[in-house]
Amino acid sequence: MRSFIIRLSDEEYKRLEDEARNNGFVLLSDYIKFKLLGNTSITSLQQGSKDLNESMDSITNELLSVKKKLGELSERVETIESALINRQTIQPSGTEPKREKKEEKRPVQEQRRSAMDYLREQGVMYESKMSNLKNPDALFDKLESQGAKIIWTAEERIAMDPTFYNNFIAKLAQIHTPDETEAQKHLSRQEHELFQRLRKTGSIYFDNQDKYWKLTS
Repeated sequence: MRSFIIRLSDEEYKRLEDEARNNGFVLLSDYIKFKLLGNTSITSLQQGSKDLNESMDSITNELLSVKKKLGELSERVETIESALINRQTIQPSGTEPKREKKEEKRPVQEQRRSAMDYLREQGVMYESKMSNLKNPDALFDKLESQGAKIIWTAEERIAMDPTFYNNFIAKLAQIHTPDETEAQKHLSRQEHELFQRLRKTGSIYFDNQDKYWKLTS
């Protein structure tokens, strides 16, 4: 690039500065180029600005694409997490799932069910049956925030759907005998399993004054 030197008086320099400012030029050198070369220099600047805008648009589009893909990935992770939770609650710890030759396609709605949806189906979930779950604390905190009833025993946490819990408590109030074998007749198999776990850890007791079973807390 070559240099071109112009010698001006202070008055001439000041006048050029004012003209440049009035014509929207930030740099005096750009205005002088404009005066000497006409629209050629402006066109070059405009082209540079256009190229910059196009580059920015391209980067913006790439970022939006990445954001969309991250959102899709997050949905897939939630789907996998929900499927693992369902698998743990249905299948006892330590057993291998039976593999079917053909896997049926599940509807999208079913794939995106939450842990609370599975709890409503199961009625009750035991921490001891979810030994392969990486973060049980997060699961039980999430269930509790969504309305699940959480009972802490000496051995584990037990999560119950609110409807299941209320029905279970109502049934306990109808059992007026301390005989556990007799009590079993008033409970479903699922409720009896819960009864046994709570009885084993001292989480329920028979109130001799009121004559029915109660939770300790």
